[in-house]
Order: sequence, then structure tokens, then C-alpha cells
Amino acid sequence: MSETLQEKFGQKVPWVLGKNVRVPRIKFPEYRESSMSLPAPGRNILLIIIYCVLFWLAAGGIYIYINNPIALGANSQGDPMWLYPSTNDAFVIESIVAAALIFIGGFGFILLYNTTKHAFNYSYAVKIMIVALILIFVAFGLLQYMIDQKGG
Repeated sequence: MSETLQEKFGQKVPWVLGKNVRVPRIKFPEYRESSMSLPAPGRNILLIIIYCVLFWLAAGGIYIYINNPIALGANSQGDPMWLYPSTNDAFVIESIVAAALIFIGGFGFILLYNTTKHAFNYSYAVKIMIVALILIFVAFGLLQYMIDQKGG
């Protein structure tokens, strides 16, 4: 019933309800089939788990799991090395550092994407873009340095 009682009968009997009295409508509940739902963890917990798995994969987790490499090495003088001399193998610490640099570069790309959301706040968008480009170029440069040192 879309019209109120005042609109329907108000012109015929204005003294009963008055001009400013509005009779509320009754909304009956709709029957819905109940379905059982299990409690689920929050989206942030799932996102953290996904990022941990991606970090493990970027760090060469499968390679580390299969080959059992050593965490840190030493040269013939006994000085610690964190880059393995061969390009085909890697220390665990080297893989973790490379994965961290990859994630820093990825965060820079996320920040670069976020600059488009602040297009109307030009100065803030420029600041975010500068930080994003710094993160991207630093991560890329350090990864290239690691590859150059590893290759000899």
C-alpha cells in the first residue's frame, strides 16, 4: 500500500486523523531459506598469508626446499660471502634479499598506481609519484648490482 491513510481518506474525513498525523505502515518480514555459514577469517589475514606465500616463492622457496643450500658461505680466507660465486646457485640470504628488493619494487608500482587516485590533489600525487619512482629505481638498481656482482 503505497499511499498513506491520510492521502486515501483525509479528504473525506479530515477531522478523524488531522492534517499532520501519519499512520505508519507495517512491513511484514520476508521468509528466506536459512543457509549455514561458517565463520571465515578476515580479509587482512588472508592477504597476509598470500603475501607470505608470494614472498616464499619469490625467495626461491621451492629451490631452497629441494636443494638444501647453505644459509651463508665463506671464501678461502674465511670471510663471509652473501653472494654465491656461481649464477646457477644461491645462498638462502641472497634469495631473501632479492625477494625483499622485488617486494620493494612492487610496492613502488602500487604507489605509482595510487597516484592516479589523487589526480585532483596534484601536490600530493606528485609526492607519492616521487617516492614510488625512487622505490622502483632503487630496487631495480640493487637487483642489477646483485646480478653484476654474481656474474663476475
